[in-house]
Formats: sequence, C-alpha cells, structure tokens
Amino acid sequence: MAIVRPTPKATNTGGTNKFAGICEVGIVNFTDKSGDYDWADVYIEIEFALKDSKYTRNMQLTGSFDKDANGMVEGGYVLDRLYRIFDAIDCKAGINTKGEWEDEDGKAITDIAAYLNTNHCSNFMPGTDPVLDYVAYIYKTANKKTGALFNAMLPKLYPNGANGKKEMASYVKWMKANNHLKEVNEGPTSEKPVVSAEAL
Repeated sequence: MAIVRPTPKATNTGGTNKFAGICEVGIVNFTDKSGDYDWADVYIEIEFALKDSKYTRNMQLTGSFDKDANGMVEGGYVLDRLYRIFDAIDCKAGINTKGEWEDEDGKAITDIAAYLNTNHCSNFMPGTDPVLDYVAYIYKTANKKTGALFNAMLPKLYPNGANGKKEMASYVKWMKANNHLKEVNEGPTSEKPVVSAEAL
C-alpha cells in the first residue's frame, strides 16, 4: 500500500482569498516596456494565468544597470531579479556588457519580448485551461509614495509541484525574516487584481 504524503498547502495572505499566497501559474505573455521609461534599462512585464481565476497577474522586472567608468554593464539588482526568473524558465538569453540582449550563442536579440513569447510561454490557448508550469507568490503591499494597496508578485518562480511549493514557502519565510518582503494583511480581497507599475 502506497504511503500518503499531504501536498503542502498554499500560504494564504489574504484571509479566504485563494488568489494570494503561493499560487499555481502559467506564463501567458511577455512585454518589453523599457522604451516607455527613461529610467529603465530593463522593464519586462510577465503576464501569468492563475489556477481557477479568469483574471491574470503581472510581474514586473525593472531597473537600471550598474556600469563601470567606461559605461560597460557590470551588474545591477535588476539583473539578479532577471536571471532569477530566466533560470526558472530555462531561458539562456541575457544582457551583454554593452547592455544589449543576446542569446547563449552570442547572437543579438532585437526584440526580447518576441523572443521570450516564442520560446518561453506556457502552452496556453485562449478558451482553454492554462498549463500551470510554475508556482509564484502573490501578496498585497503598499505604494511607497501614496500608501495605496496593490497586488504584487514576488520575482521568483519554482516548478509546480510539492517540492516547488515547499521551496517557495521556505524562500518567502526567509524574505520576511530578513525584511525583504513588505506584505500587508488586509483580509479577503477581490479576485480582480489592482496592479500599478509605479508602485514597484
């Protein structure tokens, strides 16, 4: 007789809101918005489908590069976040020292959103149930300037499954313990997201 092991339950930060905490998600679309913001060397918005939800959630990977005296890219917090997600989705593309996108063979990528949509979206077709490849963490936080609350996604993904949920729970616990995750517990919230890029 097989041993029964319970699947870790999603951590819920919104009372009875099942669309917060650790959620099963699939990637629907990538958008490059870096051209819309002068301050953003990188602005990749990732749209996710959620299990049992008719609405999607967006994750933003935004920021500027750290450069040396010659203007060559040498790092930056945004690259840490970017490669955290790219590693999770097995994307080998990246930024070269000139701040340009290229693939693992050094070939230039002129449209990073098109590249990502072609190679790294979940198997999703309109009118069908999305393939939920990953688990993500969705939480409510406050705009630093206005105090307005909005739904955000932690820039971290794990493969969907018991181990992935366990790893996400451990990561979130570490983020909170080290004061890297500013979460507001407001009780039940609407399924429909309210996301502001300006709040990130």
